[in-house]
Amino acid sequence: MKVTKLSRNPKSSADIRWDPESMSLDSSSLEGADAVVHLAGENITSGRWNNSQKERILKSRQQGTKLLCDSISKLKDPPKTLISASGINFYHGNSKKPYDENSSIGTSFLSSVCNEWEIATESAESADIRVCHLRIGIVLSKNGGALKKMLLPMRLGLGGKIGSGKQHMSWIAIEDLLQIIHQAIIDDRWRGKVNAVSKEPVTNKVFTAKLAKALKRPAIFPFPEFMAKCIFGQMAEETLLADLPVYSNRLKELGYELSHPDLYKALTHILGNIKK
Repeated sequence: MKVTKLSRNPKSSADIRWDPESMSLDSSSLEGADAVVHLAGENITSGRWNNSQKERILKSRQQGTKLLCDSISKLKDPPKTLISASGINFYHGNSKKPYDENSSIGTSFLSSVCNEWEIATESAESADIRVCHLRIGIVLSKNGGALKKMLLPMRLGLGGKIGSGKQHMSWIAIEDLLQIIHQAIIDDRWRGKVNAVSKEPVTNKVFTAKLAKALKRPAIFPFPEFMAKCIFGQMAEETLLADLPVYSNRLKELGYELSHPDLYKALTHILGNIKK
């Protein structure tokens, strides 16, 4: 299998240069490709949101996706499949009920971002490209994302629940996410919206306790809700404090069996190679 990267800063002559901000993409190298996997987007947790940061978060997903889809849809031999990332923040975030792929869109900023992200693939769908929207939960990886940010304070014994700790976290191990993407590439049944999450969401309190156990550290210093809102503002409300008990009916229908369905076992597996 040959993999070609799309990059703003290509490091190889085989990479494809693209610049979503200037709507520039040389898509000719994608002619005849089997599939395109699109995961790009501005980091939503890099800091407190202001108007310009929110605009970057939206445009990086909306404009980047539209540029990619408009470009591949015009090719003589377009890719057969597009796997396009979205997020579980599509759902409401605080309605105190579980969500699945049939649940309605929420009213938050991130809900609208996810919705626009998915709408931006319309030109690809119109060109008969099979599109799969993966609404991805919190990805557990030692190399980045939410888990990596939690590791230092937890190792120092400074970790604890966030806010009440009752808000649900819907997670997925990085290895499962990679396998899901692979299955979505090779199996034509994967199309439309698919929640890429584990079988059971857990509360933040439970997640924190299991992570502390995996690291053999205490978790006795809670991060109060008022402090989270004071430091991070709207970003805290829609990420750290959002209640998102998300389930995936589509993974069941497609027969995908999670390699890491248990949170504690997933954490010990992922953290196994990290020196404590």
